[in-house]
Amino acid sequence: MHSLFSNYKSPCSVAATVAFAASVILLTSCTLARKNGDEIGEDANLRAQTLSVISESFETKGQATVERLNQDSTQRFCSTQRDLKNSTLSASSIHNTLQTQSISELMEKIRLENLAQIKPPADSNYFGDFKRGESIAQDGRGKTWTDRADSPSGGNCYNCHRLSKSELSYGTLGPSLYQYGKLRGITSIESFQEKLNSSSTDPIIQYTWGVLMNSKAFNLCTVMPRFGVSLNAQSKDHSAPILNEQQIKDLMSLLLDPRSAVND
Repeated sequence: MHSLFSNYKSPCSVAATVAFAASVILLTSCTLARKNGDEIGEDANLRAQTLSVISESFETKGQATVERLNQDSTQRFCSTQRDLKNSTLSASSIHNTLQTQSISELMEKIRLENLAQIKPPADSNYFGDFKRGESIAQDGRGKTWTDRADSPSGGNCYNCHRLSKSELSYGTLGPSLYQYGKLRGITSIESFQEKLNSSSTDPIIQYTWGVLMNSKAFNLCTVMPRFGVSLNAQSKDHSAPILNEQQIKDLMSLLLDPRSAVND
């Protein structure tokens, strides 16, 4: 979890094969769509051919199964529509404006589907142990072909974020989370206890829990994994979340407990 070298394993590889497949499909289908405008049928045909070639090129090994090539609605949308989000359309173009509105409506529909997947902890306790949380943040194991089926996954948080001042190597793909709790007013055990007493309604706790459980509910096409929800209940490969509820509780403590390395 300390570097991005080639032997580094990451839970983000849960979607590595899908990401590769999506990138090929996106490059081919979107280029064709831009060249040929309304040739939707040809675009869809090329996409299907590309998926077929990719599916035939991969095989199941350990936890990395070919089932992960089957994208859910969120992954399919973000693979094919990401480049349209930032497009600049003419105000006089009624067709394009309506198309953009339709895309926005679909994005919101899918986002709400992700939001509905977020559940509160079974025992109503949102926190665990910040020391275990640090270990989970440092752990990049999980969901690769060399991992045992019964081995737990790590969070791999340092791969994308800075969390503590003592960590020498961390990613910058995501925002810095150093002093995450302190910057949000949790500066003492007393203030932390106050948050605990109102966990079910406190906006900071609810937001943090939500993002850890399912980041897509807040930013639909973010690259942050959906740690606490199943991606596809019909697929064995996606039926188990990356992290279990206790692990997410431990990460909550890492981020918000004033005694943790994050808030040092």
